[in-house]
Amino acid sequence: MLAYNSYRNEDPLYMMIEHLRHELQKITEHKSFSDRDVVELSQRLDAYIVLAQRQKSRRPETGHNIPQAATH
Repeated sequence: MLAYNSYRNEDPLYMMIEHLRHELQKITEHKSFSDRDVVELSQRLDAYIVLAQRQKSRRPETGHNIPQAATH
């Protein structure tokens, strides 16, 4: 997991994913999962996750895998 974290933290795409994930966690403390703001933020996060998965599938394997739990 440590190798994954250091790799993830150096990549702006993964930094954005982590930022949005954190924002989603914060917003759901005060709003329903069906709230428009929550849904929109979740959709943005999903789009970045899909982009990261596509980029990863184009790269040669480096030993840094995205854990299934982090893919939403």
